[in-house]
Amino acid sequence: MTTQATVDRLFFITVMGEQAEDLTERLTRDGFQITQIGSSGGLLQQSQVSYLVGFNQLRQAQLLRNIRECCKRQRRFIPINMEGPASLLHATVIEAEVGGAEVFALNVERYEQV
Repeated sequence: MTTQATVDRLFFITVMGEQAEDLTERLTRDGFQITQIGSSGGLLQQSQVSYLVGFNQLRQAQLLRNIRECCKRQRRFIPINMEGPASLLHATVIEAEVGGAEVFALNVERYEQV
């Protein structure tokens, strides 16, 4: 195995579901091997996708560039229902920042593919 092929970093990445398709396509195109985990939840109850990506640290800049290009933060107005007495029941909107990515980086001490 060459030094470039050695897996020595692991990223755990969480992105908004609607941004995941572009990121998956980009990572696959660039030869990153990914494991995808779907989930939902959080304040806005939106779908999310998490990735496990093992790679050589020499490719870290390329991986981060792909994440930044596919997962931009955006501002949206989200409708919410306010509960209270029937005379005060009304819907309102809040401004929320959505999208982007959360990236956790770990050093890999040992990697085996079986």
